Amino acid sequence: MHFKLLGSNDYELDPVGVIFQNRGVKDYNRLINLDEKAEIHFSKLKNIDKAVNLLLKHIEANSIIYIQPDSDCDGYCSFAMLLLYLNKVFPNIQIKWKLHDGKQHGINLKDITDDIRLVIIPDAGTNQYKEHAALSNKGIDVIVLDHHECEKESKHAIVVNSQLSPDYSNKNISGAGIVYKFCQALDEKLGLSLSQNYLDLVAIGNIGDIMDLREIETRYLVKKGLDNIKNPLIKAIIEKQDYSMNSIINIHNVAFFVVPLINAAVRAATEDEKIQMVKSFLESDEKVYYKRKNEFVDIHTDTARMLGNIRNRQNKLKSSNTEVIKSDDELVKNVLEDKVLVIDVTEKLDKKLTGLVANELSKAYRRPVLLYRRSKGLLKGSARGYENGEVKDFREFLLTSKLFNFCEGHGNAFGFEIKEENLLKLKDYFEINLKDEIDIDSIEVDFIINFSEITRETVESISALRDEWGSTLFEPKIAITRIPVQRGEVYLKGKKNNTLKFVHNDIEFIKFYFNQTKFEELFDEGETYYVDVLGKCRTNEWEGRKTPQIEIEQIEVVDRLYF
Repeated sequence: MHFKLLGSNDYELDPVGVIFQNRGVKDYNRLINLDEKAEIHFSKLKNIDKAVNLLLKHIEANSIIYIQPDSDCDGYCSFAMLLLYLNKVFPNIQIKWKLHDGKQHGINLKDITDDIRLVIIPDAGTNQYKEHAALSNKGIDVIVLDHHECEKESKHAIVVNSQLSPDYSNKNISGAGIVYKFCQALDEKLGLSLSQNYLDLVAIGNIGDIMDLREIETRYLVKKGLDNIKNPLIKAIIEKQDYSMNSIINIHNVAFFVVPLINAAVRAATEDEKIQMVKSFLESDEKVYYKRKNEFVDIHTDTARMLGNIRNRQNKLKSSNTEVIKSDDELVKNVLEDKVLVIDVTEKLDKKLTGLVANELSKAYRRPVLLYRRSKGLLKGSARGYENGEVKDFREFLLTSKLFNFCEGHGNAFGFEIKEENLLKLKDYFEINLKDEIDIDSIEVDFIINFSEITRETVESISALRDEWGSTLFEPKIAITRIPVQRGEVYLKGKKNNTLKFVHNDIEFIKFYFNQTKFEELFDEGETYYVDVLGKCRTNEWEGRKTPQIEIEQIEVVDRLYF
């Protein structure tokens, strides 16, 4: 293993400070000691009063209102929050909605029937200028509650968007955050205090949209939401995932064990499965038939189980499709020397899996990836950046080329469209603006520590901040080098005898899912082994005793002594 430091290697004086500096945070005390002062008043959002007044006007007129769910975790949380709030306050309100067939964004005009008088688009729609104009010409009002970047403000819709609000400094809040602010504004107008009941959906939406959690307000709302889980579906998913989450509800665990189940359903569920998920989000009290047990069960428990099955189904498809692309010489091997993998997947990959496969290829080949399909002189597809590489914001890097019709989404996960004639120019752009050598072997770490200098205090100080990591505050990894281990001191344990363990300097080193075959390959001969370890800091608590641990991600024997 070859390690590369993210910054200073000062692990003795202030390891926590160095870790936060490596993530672009100078005053970490402010970031981890948040209070209500972190929150920005909703009135700073441009047009929010206009949007509230327009909605109330239509409710008073008993208008039929259409609300469009957007096709991702943040979109579903935004939609659920808005409906839950409106149905609670206005039980007789007339609302229509329709799920997208695939992973589209914004509204389809064909879904807007003539009896609808107001359309609300949460977490999308800012750039749908033509659709706004078409609806306005039919006498239909439009409210957009969004956070995505845009070129200009629509002339035919009331747009509440953090990006278009000069007085609202937080540009790193998701659609769920904007809907929450809208509900806060409704609270003030109506003399209520209901919006805070939906902070859990705000948290899940922002984590799901991978918002920058170095942003003070966003972090405050996420933390507050995770401390107050109320939505029955989110509760059921957390209960289902309790073992994997080790009974800990924090940003990292929600990102890895809750959000992926929701996103899997958005991409891979049937229409009936998606509708069941929405009903559960909306706190239905239904019982649903569970065929395996031949009984009716609580919809939330059943939905959580169902989402786990969908996630497994999606993972199998993702893996098989990724292998198809990786094994296709024509597609991949001809571009493996390129700085960015630009691959034509026309008629070779299920459209719903494009982003997922792009993500897998980016991790596998440690560089950015563009997967595209050809359509009438255009190349359309999904892009994934490689955050440990040279380019930290791949979307911005591509937009700077001025070759794309659009790149819409997040910094390292987004959809794009480019004219086919610009493809060669794009490859030239990569050659000119990226380094010649691609460093795919280095592993970025916060510290490289010789075995003799690793201490309990260092491990414990880093481990104590386990609930802070997630999104742009990625979890620290450290390298510990040339640890001497005697053959009799390293062993396998656990019910399945598949957990590697040894102790050094009163610190446990542990690696899960390490079978006998791997063990014998690594410790095949010799009496003393010198190993390099890549790992994360943990604290194991058992019967009141705390033991510092290094949870090993990778281990390598670098030397052996024979006697």
